[in-house]
Amino acid sequence: MSVFINGIGAITPQGCFPSEDFLKEMNVFEPGRMSVVEPQYSDFIGPVPLRRMSKIIKMGLTSALMCLNDAQVKKPGAIITATGLGSVEDTDKFLDNLIDDQESFLNPTPFIQSTHNAVAARIAIETGCRNYNMTYVHKNAAFEQALLDAILKINSGEFKNILLGGTEEITEDNYNLKKHVGFWKENVGNSELLKHNTSQGTIAGEGSVFFNLSFEKTGNSYAEVISTKTWYKLPSSLKEALKNFLVSVRLTTEDIDLVLLGINGNVEEDYIYDSAINELFKDTSIAWYKHLSGEYETSASFALLLAARLLKTQNIPEAIKLSNTPLKEVKNVLIYQQRFNRNHSFTLLSKC
Repeated sequence: MSVFINGIGAITPQGCFPSEDFLKEMNVFEPGRMSVVEPQYSDFIGPVPLRRMSKIIKMGLTSALMCLNDAQVKKPGAIITATGLGSVEDTDKFLDNLIDDQESFLNPTPFIQSTHNAVAARIAIETGCRNYNMTYVHKNAAFEQALLDAILKINSGEFKNILLGGTEEITEDNYNLKKHVGFWKENVGNSELLKHNTSQGTIAGEGSVFFNLSFEKTGNSYAEVISTKTWYKLPSSLKEALKNFLVSVRLTTEDIDLVLLGINGNVEEDYIYDSAINELFKDTSIAWYKHLSGEYETSASFALLLAARLLKTQNIPEAIKLSNTPLKEVKNVLIYQQRFNRNHSFTLLSKC
């Protein structure tokens, strides 16, 4: 059974989607964190619940509502979300209160909202969805696992449409903690990331991207999701794993019109992509995306947004191009991302 993306809602460092201004020009950030461009949350959330929500819940709920509006769906059939760390802000706040108040008279709100499924729960409350509700927490493979679950649920015929999303935030304390262990480039902005790919570290990001998936194609459909697959450490070479993946969907490397890679400027990771560029897809258009989103656990959701939008508009933003291979029409887009040569994923989308 086919699975179509019929709606998208996103809050990203490059602005919100859907919007006519999204990626007209790349937002350039100074060295440090890439924070999202936040919308007017009060346009989507009432004032009373809004003042109690942390940033990640506001981002998640608002982008989910934006997605449902884009798909013209009032209530999702099911809700599936992904996050690597959940609400870091609420976790920090609860632990700080625990220490400051000596484990007594604690405010329960930060603890309740610190759980990883808080975003999915809040969406369910707001939309009145009492059906299947699941949150995946598998580091940088979390979003792909959530996507796989959504594909399986739609193919089973159990749900007509599913709301799928990936949400992550970066706080100052979390940024500083990871900076001390060498996660980030301290003196490089996102526009210069590729020029500094011979050193360790990348750029921190955050974002929330939601998709409305259905087996029904509509006039607003962006793309068809063909398949997704993840590995914890490749069982063989990247070349062999990729060919096996494409064989499973009855395609070859020649059928891929664009490859979207998770290059992030870290010398310890980016060499993995060299064989994909130089051997497997030397005659195929190559693009990348993490200089637009920053590095975070569910950044693959941002890649899916780019790929789906590209397939619908047939317009490749200059900011993501890594090659000048001429294109007549983009029919198939392959997303490949990995982190530290451990969690690898392929996701294939086609024009619908």
